[in-house]
Amino acid sequence: MRFPSLFRLPKHQQFRIKPRYYDPVKEEIKERTERIKEEIEGKETRDYHSSGISFKRKTKSAPFTSMLQLGIAALLGVMVLGWLQFGNDLFYYLLWIIVPGYLIYRLKSLRKRK
Repeated sequence: MRFPSLFRLPKHQQFRIKPRYYDPVKEEIKERTERIKEEIEGKETRDYHSSGISFKRKTKSAPFTSMLQLGIAALLGVMVLGWLQFGNDLFYYLLWIIVPGYLIYRLKSLRKRK
């Protein structure tokens, strides 16, 4: 016997699969008849391997992305080497350089918008 509750408990879920009938002989006969009909009508036979979808990789590489990755890797490398050389004081020095630089950049961008 179950007591009334404010919370709804999930019911157990069952796995249901709908079986499909597949006959490989019937499929092969259907493909052959389609090919023969196309040949009779004078159409070119379809190439089943080349559909309208292309799975080739893009050879065009974005130069900005690779330069950005290189810049980030160089910055991280310099920071690690600086930390090994100067210790935690490096981050204080960087803070004194980066924060004013960022504020100047933001002020310039705000002035350009007006």
